[in-house]
Amino acid sequence: MFQPSKATSRSKDSATPKGGAPRRGLKARLLTTRRTAPDTKFATGLQLTDITGHLALSKTGHVTAWYVAAPARWSFLSDADRNQLLRAHAQRLAELSGRRVHLRITHRPYPVARWAESLHRSVIDPLPGWDRYLAEEQQKVGSMPLDDKVVYYGVAVGRLSGAGRQSSRLLSSGQRELDALSRDLQEIDTTMAGPGMSARPVTASDMDWLLTRSIGLGLPAPLDPPVQPGSQWSTADLAEYTDPVEWVTPEAYAPHVLVTGRRDGRTQQRYVSVMTMGRMALPPIPESGHGPWLQRMDRVPFPYEVSATFDVRDGGEVGKEMRSQLDRIHYQVKHHAEHGADIPQQLGRQRDQALATEDEINSEGFAGVATRTAGWFRIAVPGTTPEQVHDRVKRVQALYKGHILIHRPADQYRLAREFIPGEPLANDAFKRRLPVTTVAGALPAASALVGDRSGLNLGHTSGASRRAVMWHPWRSMEVRESSGLTPIVSTLGGGKSTLAGKIMYDAARMGVAFTCLDPSGPLTRLCALPELRPYAKEIDLMSAEPGTLNPYRVIPDPVAAHFRPEDFADKPDPRAAAEEAFVAAGRAAQAQRRTLAADVLKGLLPESLRTSEHTNKVLLMAAQRADTSVNSSPFAVIEMLKRFDGSLAEHAQHLAELLQGASELPAGQLIFPGTDGGDDRYLSAHHRLVVMSLKGLQLPTAGVPASEWSLDEQYSMPLLYLAGWYAQRSIYDRPMHERKGLFLDEAWALMQVSSGRTLIKKTARDSRKHNGRALIASQDAEDLLAADLGNWIDSAFIGRTVGEQAQRAALRLIGIEPGNGYEDVLAGLSRIERGADRNERPREFIFDDGDGGIERITVNLEHRPALKAALNTTASPLSKTSSANPWTSSAVLGMVQNGEGALR
Repeated sequence: MFQPSKATSRSKDSATPKGGAPRRGLKARLLTTRRTAPDTKFATGLQLTDITGHLALSKTGHVTAWYVAAPARWSFLSDADRNQLLRAHAQRLAELSGRRVHLRITHRPYPVARWAESLHRSVIDPLPGWDRYLAEEQQKVGSMPLDDKVVYYGVAVGRLSGAGRQSSRLLSSGQRELDALSRDLQEIDTTMAGPGMSARPVTASDMDWLLTRSIGLGLPAPLDPPVQPGSQWSTADLAEYTDPVEWVTPEAYAPHVLVTGRRDGRTQQRYVSVMTMGRMALPPIPESGHGPWLQRMDRVPFPYEVSATFDVRDGGEVGKEMRSQLDRIHYQVKHHAEHGADIPQQLGRQRDQALATEDEINSEGFAGVATRTAGWFRIAVPGTTPEQVHDRVKRVQALYKGHILIHRPADQYRLAREFIPGEPLANDAFKRRLPVTTVAGALPAASALVGDRSGLNLGHTSGASRRAVMWHPWRSMEVRESSGLTPIVSTLGGGKSTLAGKIMYDAARMGVAFTCLDPSGPLTRLCALPELRPYAKEIDLMSAEPGTLNPYRVIPDPVAAHFRPEDFADKPDPRAAAEEAFVAAGRAAQAQRRTLAADVLKGLLPESLRTSEHTNKVLLMAAQRADTSVNSSPFAVIEMLKRFDGSLAEHAQHLAELLQGASELPAGQLIFPGTDGGDDRYLSAHHRLVVMSLKGLQLPTAGVPASEWSLDEQYSMPLLYLAGWYAQRSIYDRPMHERKGLFLDEAWALMQVSSGRTLIKKTARDSRKHNGRALIASQDAEDLLAADLGNWIDSAFIGRTVGEQAQRAALRLIGIEPGNGYEDVLAGLSRIERGADRNERPREFIFDDGDGGIERITVNLEHRPALKAALNTTASPLSKTSSANPWTSSAVLGMVQNGEGALR
């Protein structure tokens, strides 16, 4: 059984402290040593005394209710949706009028070993070498941050009397007074659960984590926090958090606090510096293109903590203050006018701002989103050395440059204490008076939400933050009971083959049988990788036996075992319903064979006949009269054409002669069997990866009208339709509930005819029932939309897309309304830099995981160089003789440097 590796399970900042050995054998007391001068010590304890459920009581009797906010999606929403989200968040804050709110942002690491163990448990029959593969993936994922942002809100509920505060535990009289606050608490619970906040009361585990991260401020997060036996803590119980931790200010006015504590059996030290936000000039969001202003901190590559305390001011109080300010400005302006003096620019700006505020209040009222707040906003960053902390402070200041002034005040000790629930403000400096809408614009819960935490490692997010992206391709069908259809859309060079190849490689390693139709054939190189070679097979359909792509044989008969009575439990007679469905599926298979045979034979005819109404009528009638069993062949249709009578007999005879001649061509022999043919399913039945290619097939360029196709391009299309059906047959050849996968490249060509569209729809419709993940690659999302596949799309990957119409179609495919600026994002994905010799950058996609998450991701294969080389489809004329790039060879570089680059 796989044992998770301890070395790869780490938090975002778990390096060994530098600058001296850590303290050992020291019985530390939290906050008992505050050194403002070398020989002066102060003893002080926590203000927090009791916790019951999600309520916290302080020494002063103040009761605070704590909540955890649900993550909010920000990426790839329309401006209207973003404004609606911000307004809803502002409305929830405004409903807390007259209350003090404590916002805390911390992070909870997702242990890499736990992810690996979850993935391992989901695997049924992996290939040999799975343990090594998983260890390599752990090393890769362990090098990236995988922390989950946790956003806490502490809302002041009320204050207990002296008798209530003196209760040793939050029981007896104290509990009775809490019950008296239940009405206020119920209103707060309802407000916090509303749209825009979606916050729930903290659990015992949540409160334990808040205390652990606040009292151990800056220390690495524990990997395995203990399970909490209950949701009540008394003063004595809080010692479990305070005893192992010590805070020290090394010297008077030091720009940091030294925090020492035990983590996972080791003594750790961190220097923690607290910054505060000063004057702000925040741009309007989302119109400016900037995201929520607290979300910017997600971009930093080091740990951080946020503590904000703000009062949501009462409407009457705000109104009185605003009227006083307006009156003051009015009389100042009047005074200047009486003396004929120009109004100072600063006073003019104040007047304009006051008039705008007055208009907002008149339209909104003093309640609601027109109310104001007064607050203090702190950011704490840790480091293993004072120099590292200083560098990180500079990076935060640069992050907000031009919009918010970031200061690092003195008295770091008391500023750091603000991060602990129940602690008072250090001082009144740097108070920010902001509209509630500006505070809502911080949207602290906004995060990168995409993928799951149990599947294959795809890469990392590359939008507002950098997080590992996991995706289990079979979770949709097995857990969410969704379809398994996943389009992969991008222009040439956008990385479709790279992404699909990685998914197939990972799936094969975990033991899932995957069938790939790659017309051009570069993905056949996957079969040559040493770890896959014994379990993979390459099939060149162009050199296969005659009749391999017989349109009647590529569509199998339904299997009776796939129609179980338990699947029809909602019917009056489940057994009869199952039998009826089985018979209907048989009739559908025969109808599909007729349509496919007619489309294929029509594709072998010249353009003038292919578009003729008489040709369509004759072929359909002949296909309908011919045998439609799985043992039939296109020769049966030719025979029906020869027997045709009536006014179209001559036209039918002409078609029969042309098709008879086509059957003798090399490409035609794949369609017309010499004999009845045998069963060739043994070719792929025992392999985990089967890559079918049509090497040498000359497909027409996407978008070129059929009238301009060459003869080779014309004949290639029917072969591609048939190859798609041939590959899709693998889904039905294996047990119904066994995991399986299918990748169809060049889907745009399949969409050109009805049989191709039927193939994609059937694949999508049957994917959930047959537990198959179907990857469909195309250069243009418009082809998929035209085929009416929207109801079956589960997830999607959108790569680089150029052209306004193609970009709009790609956005609609993933449910994003065009016209919100995301077209430029699609054009900028995986873009090669100007002057670069080749595009070595990892491929980028917009990933819609089908479960509400949409984010920009990067597919990185740096940790698997052999796989990366196998998936590189860029042309290299010297690949067989040299690994050198002809565009960067020393000779060419020398010519350029010497000015000899001109042709002679």
